[in-house]
Amino acid sequence: MNDMNTRVLNLAYESEPRPASLIGYIQHSTDRGCDPPPLRGGMFDYVLSADGLYLHAKREELEVCFQIAEAEVRGLAECFETFEFKLPKVPVDLVDYMLRTAMSYGANSKETLFWLQYSELNIYNGGWLLHEPAQRRRAASCKPEEGQDEAYQRTVIEIHSHPYRASAQFSPTDNAEERGFRLYGVIGGLPERPEIRLRVGCYGYFWEIPATWALSLPYELADCNPDSPEVDEEEEAP
Repeated sequence: MNDMNTRVLNLAYESEPRPASLIGYIQHSTDRGCDPPPLRGGMFDYVLSADGLYLHAKREELEVCFQIAEAEVRGLAECFETFEFKLPKVPVDLVDYMLRTAMSYGANSKETLFWLQYSELNIYNGGWLLHEPAQRRRAASCKPEEGQDEAYQRTVIEIHSHPYRASAQFSPTDNAEERGFRLYGVIGGLPERPEIRLRVGCYGYFWEIPATWALSLPYELADCNPDSPEVDEEEEAP
């Protein structure tokens, strides 16, 4: 993970009380620094800062803060995007399996769905468990069957594929259905140019991120949002 993209909360704010509400509303004052203050809402906080409105949310495996609206607000401090993934990356073997499975269903003009869960008790694949839920696969959708709520609640990353010749783009249907707080991905560009797009989904708000922040990708699977390479100071132009 790029350290520039990982923000640690200021411990000075730990003593601040949290009201008993699902959503917190915070003004990011100049004495707080650039990191978002501790969460107050049970689900997420809206953080109003000098450059606009941010959403700040945290679960056991993941903490994020990202801008959802730009604005100039005088007298407040700036806020910066945060992505802290508290689990090891999904190993390349599991990602490669998803790619091969997606290609198999894609050849028959069908989408397919994967749920990635994590357990410290699992000694294989770095603790990651790949679950292919019972589902109805079609050319433009892959719907899980009912009765799998418990398994879905444990899902940290949800990825679905597109059939052949379809790009890795989130559809309006995806935006309407992906309403939880987890990472969501889509595999497309099959079969010639496989690609993957990954985003944070937080109760209907979305932030696209490099897939390599959470997944180890096989060489033939392109990242639609590649991470910016670190600049070598010796190679910088004068």
